[in-house]
Amino acid sequence: MEALLRKEVALRVLSAVVMIPLALSSFYMGGVVFHCVVLALACVMALEWSSVASIQQQRPVSPLVFSVTLILALYSSQWDVGILSWPFILGFLLISSPPNRRFVMLMGFCYITVPAMGLISIRNVEGEGFLLLVNFFLIVWATDIGAYVGGKCIGGPRLWVRVSPHKTRSGALSGVISAMIISGIMYSVGYGFWTLLVWSPMIAIAAICGDLLESFFKRFYGQKDASTFIPGHGGVLDRVDGVVLAAPLMWLLVKIGAL
Repeated sequence: MEALLRKEVALRVLSAVVMIPLALSSFYMGGVVFHCVVLALACVMALEWSSVASIQQQRPVSPLVFSVTLILALYSSQWDVGILSWPFILGFLLISSPPNRRFVMLMGFCYITVPAMGLISIRNVEGEGFLLLVNFFLIVWATDIGAYVGGKCIGGPRLWVRVSPHKTRSGALSGVISAMIISGIMYSVGYGFWTLLVWSPMIAIAAICGDLLESFFKRFYGQKDASTFIPGHGGVLDRVDGVVLAAPLMWLLVKIGAL
């Protein structure tokens, strides 16, 4: 058992060592490269969503249609008039979905498309997009790590037993504090934004809520992981759950000039 645990931890670390440089490289390059990475991940998430919600078994072509509609929606969102095509895209998605899974497909569309649009919009901020994106992901990762370590070391009352029995209130608080600390460090070394010191707790809370939302979805359908796409981490949905609500919030803060 102990050897198996060590092997799993080693696999998680190895996957992280590979993924983090690739992620940072795409952040830095921006433009078409970053857009393609986001689109590719969105397609994988669409396949995972279809699998977890048992849509693929009912209508095998649905995941492919789901992926195509996501690409069209994200591509069209780069232009103001492109958003007008969304009713037709959504109509196409709903018509091609199993009748008893249309609401789930619509929910999945929003669950994947909105944060993906948020990430692309954050990176597109003139002059500061790269740093904003790096700071954002550092906050999300710090929240995730802080919550895990805090929960393991401190323990205490559970955060929401029915949805995620292993998450604790002490872990959630540790995650928020970790987000504030990493924001302070980035600002102190000249690569952060003082406004993030104020908003980082909200972004951290959004990341925690996104994690709980993903846990609720998987528990509802009786799934442990969305897939085995990332060795040691599960699926892309499992790995980016903290981004789902935090990215739109970060995007909103940028749009209203709070960052």
